[in-house]
This record gives sequence, C-alpha cells and structure tokens, in this order.
Amino acid sequence: MCRLLTALSLAFAAGCTTIHDRLVAANDVKSLAQAVADYYVKDGGDDTCAVGVVCGDAGEPVFASAGGVDEHSLYRIASLSKMFLYPVLLKLHGDGRIDLDRPVTAYSKLKLPPECTRITLRDLLENKSGLPREFLTPWNPVDMFTAFKCGFIGSHIYGDFDGREDFQREIWRSCWRAAMREGGNVYSNVGFGLLGMAIEDALGRDLEAIVSEELTKPRHLVDTTYFPCGDQTNRLTRACAGHLPWLVRRRHEVPDHRLGDALRATGGMFSSVHDCVTFFRSCWPMVDAYMKDRPLETYPDGAVYGLLRVHVLRSGRRIVYRAGMIYGGASFTAYDPSTRVLVVVLRNVTSWPDKRGFEVMERLDELFRNEKM
Repeated sequence: MCRLLTALSLAFAAGCTTIHDRLVAANDVKSLAQAVADYYVKDGGDDTCAVGVVCGDAGEPVFASAGGVDEHSLYRIASLSKMFLYPVLLKLHGDGRIDLDRPVTAYSKLKLPPECTRITLRDLLENKSGLPREFLTPWNPVDMFTAFKCGFIGSHIYGDFDGREDFQREIWRSCWRAAMREGGNVYSNVGFGLLGMAIEDALGRDLEAIVSEELTKPRHLVDTTYFPCGDQTNRLTRACAGHLPWLVRRRHEVPDHRLGDALRATGGMFSSVHDCVTFFRSCWPMVDAYMKDRPLETYPDGAVYGLLRVHVLRSGRRIVYRAGMIYGGASFTAYDPSTRVLVVVLRNVTSWPDKRGFEVMERLDELFRNEKM
C-alpha cells in the first residue's frame, strides 16, 4: 500500500506544471504573460486571471488572460487600491487643499486619542505611524477566533471595526496607543483607513467622488471604482475561494464582502488589468523620486518602502512590489527600476498573496540579461 501511494504521489507530481516550468518555456513578453495566466487557472486552480506587462518607459502594454476574461474585466484589487490614492493625495497637497504634514487630528472628525496628534497624514500615507497592520492581536482570544472563523467559513475579518464608530472604539485601546507612541515603519491597513476617513472629512466628500474627480475621470480610467455600476457590473469577476476560506472548494463563490467607511481606503477598489497597467506605468516618476531620496540598495529584502516593499532578485538586483488579498481578489504588481519593467497580475480568488509574481520578475530579469528582449 505504501508503495502504491508513493507511486501515485510521484505520478501526480509529475503531472503538475509549476509556474517555473511555464516561464522557462516563455522566450518573449507575450508568451510569458500568457504563461502566468495559464498557470494560475490551469495549474493553480484559480477561476480567472488577467496579466499585464510593460517593458520600458515607452513600451506597449502586453495583456494575457485565462478563464474567460479579458483586460477590461473588473477585479477586486485589494491593497493595490492604496497606490491609486497616493497621487491623489500628493495632488491635493500640491493644490493646498490638504497639508500632508499636519496631524491627522486637524482633519478627522473622529474622537481620536491624544497620541494621534503626533501622527501626520504623510506618516499614515508612508506607513510610519506605528499603527498596527490590523486591529487584531495575536494574544487576544476573541481576535484569534475572528481570524480563524474567517479562514474556515469566510466571515468578514474586518466586520468588528469596519464602521467609523467601531474604528474609533478600537483605536483607543491601550495597545494601539502604545504603538503610536513608539512609532516606526509598520505596514498598516488601520493607518490607511484612518487616512481615508480624514481625507473625506477634510474635503466633505466620499472617496469615490474624490478619486473620480482627481484621478479616474481625468485619466480616462473607466474600469476603476469603489462602487461598480452600469456596464461595469457586467464585467465584474465573481468572488471565489482560493486558498481561503479553507472549508470552501476552489473556484466556488464566496460572500462578496465590501469594505465599509472605516477601511475602504485600504483595499476597497475594483479595477481591470488594463487600467492598472495604464495607471501604474504613469507612476514611474513618483517611484523614481522616492528612490532618489531613499536609495533602494540600502534596503533589505522584504523591507517596507512607502506603499511598496523591496525584493532582492537572484541576480542581486532589487525590485519594489505590492501585493494584496481580499474576499474574491488577489493582486500583485512589481516595478524593476533597472530594466523599467512593470508587471500586474489580478486574480478573482481569496488567496494569501503568494510569491509567484517574483518568479515572473526573475524570468524577465534573465531574459534581459540574456538580451532576448
């Protein structure tokens, strides 16, 4: 019996195609993008996947997809939403409508603890507030029950603090007040949620109206919104199980949870790979400006880098990336400053952000170094 099980396991493993297998066979950008989409749907068990790649500042975008979608299908892009807000806030600051260097208490209508007076909007924007990633503590039994329940049956992990009153209650907890006093670079959904609410309070409008007026309409990003409506709903990918929830089979639908007022800014946006590529490639000047003041070579692998993180390729070169996960969506984007390559991968599943996007960047790095592109 043991031999039979071993033989079956080996046969199963031999029949699996890894993303590395698919990427090694890809020798140009188009085939590489298609290899990524095919891997997630045909080998990884996802429902759909859309991929976009741009090589060089003036390069033409290359799109690929699998699972019956195209470059204009809408996905829940999770934490990539934060990147759309970044230039909006810089523009508002430049126009004098907000001051990123003023305390959040100068704008927010929430009753905030005194520790917030030392936190500026820029601190929240660049993950320097000291606020936690989530309002969930590993030593709190209630919080851990919430997290495991989310993983098992798909309950809303943010349900207990997704409204303004709930958020206000949580931020007064002694542990979070201590974290704000200590400060430091911590990637924080909580901080970005507070930032979004403060901007709404400052301008007297909701995020959808602000982003539409300042970004999506001027740049003709017709697929990007917090609230899909009209024709957008016909192109919206369904929310499906990936690695989570654990008790739901892959590709089966999961509840379409939407982030509320308190945390919408952290990852409540919908977009297409077409809009993401169009917008993210326009962000190169901001990425370059950020790197000028903060040399990328001085940051270790995995370091928080503003809204991005740092990853060191096998060649030793550093790239910056952002990944996200929300119910019905997993997303990844990466910039390679050396080769001016941009990659975007969108999936309509609830899976932890994986590292297969790095395999894509590694393969593109190899192709560039071998002068095959």
